[in-house]
Amino acid sequence: MAAPHLTWISSDEFLDQEELSEAKHMYYAGIVTAMAGGTFEHGRLAMNLGGQLYGALRGRGCAVLGSDVLFETGSQDMLTYPDLMVVCGPVERKPGKRNVITNPIFLVEVLSPSTEAIDRGAKSREYRLSPSIRQYALVSQDQPLIEIHTRAADGHWWISEVTGLDADCAFSSLECTVPMAAIYEGVLEE
Repeated sequence: MAAPHLTWISSDEFLDQEELSEAKHMYYAGIVTAMAGGTFEHGRLAMNLGGQLYGALRGRGCAVLGSDVLFETGSQDMLTYPDLMVVCGPVERKPGKRNVITNPIFLVEVLSPSTEAIDRGAKSREYRLSPSIRQYALVSQDQPLIEIHTRAADGHWWISEVTGLDADCAFSSLECTVPMAAIYEGVLEE
């Protein structure tokens, strides 16, 4: 079987096409990939956590954004729609592109079988290359488990895990704590 032909495009070409597209796509180093639709559990986890963060950050000059806004990573090699982004202070955008944010401090990816490899691989590397990112979280759909990646003051990254519905998830970059039971409410029940 012959390998599919892939056409390289620039990030500017991608953004021009994405503005006209009804579907969402991810751009990585010249390659465009269609983004799959999510499950009920995926959407509920993102909104549960987004709602908790909105309440905790309200009045603190931060915006909690869903997956309708593109993030351009620090290397400028990736444009993607994280499940959640938090921007504190003035929003910085790619020049001429209102829907492309360049300075979130916190990101969330809800893991899915079809996206977990890229979320842990290329996206994780690109997020760590982005100077504004202080922390990002990978949220499991199958069990109460959140993996938190945190940038230390010296620039190194460390990973912590929060497990169980009785635990609290501390997001140090946002100076807030969210109960795991609130994040997973209505997700793990049959």
